[in-house]
Amino acid sequence: MKLHLGCGTKKLEGWINIDSIEACQPDLLFDISRPLPYGDVTVDEILAEDLLEHFDKYMRFVVFYEWTRVLKIGGKMVLQVPNFKKTLFKYFKFGYDNFVDFIFGENMWESETYIGHFGNHKWGYSKETLMAFVKQFGIEPVSMETKGLNLRFVGVKKRHVPREELDQAQIYSHANRFGAKSDHVSVGFARHKIEEFQNSAMSLKS
Repeated sequence: MKLHLGCGTKKLEGWINIDSIEACQPDLLFDISRPLPYGDVTVDEILAEDLLEHFDKYMRFVVFYEWTRVLKIGGKMVLQVPNFKKTLFKYFKFGYDNFVDFIFGENMWESETYIGHFGNHKWGYSKETLMAFVKQFGIEPVSMETKGLNLRFVGVKKRHVPREELDQAQIYSHANRFGAKSDHVSVGFARHKIEEFQNSAMSLKS
């Protein structure tokens, strides 16, 4: 079983193509910010191109845990994200407007469908930070390539990291470094606050 997460209109044969945008006509219409509807260690391969950067510094831990939770030991993980270091040069080469547009993303899918917050980029990665991030989830690198303005990462799941272990990991909070609150929060704390926010948003809709 192979999952193509955030497939958009690029649907691959032999994969379960998953997206939250109905206009893309995926095999599975699903909000990827929610727990995936698959059991632990049941998936052989995951492909997520131009997706991880759409989750913020806290939500990315919750979302990526789900990707690794369902992946089998020895399963393959392929990620593509913008290379933030290379992207910075767009400012000097193409100017402010082009740079800002690229950094924050495009909310109108193929100039036809409004896709809301999934259109925005919310975090940036370098080779070093992407490598450090995935290793926390038991993913070991096979290759890391630069393709244009993107990083293309291929890894293999070597260890199944239980949620209880990941919940102990600490996330640095720069904004609170000199504030009244802690400059670090645990993944477990962030996950709890995200769940509170999602549940509150759902009750407002109903």
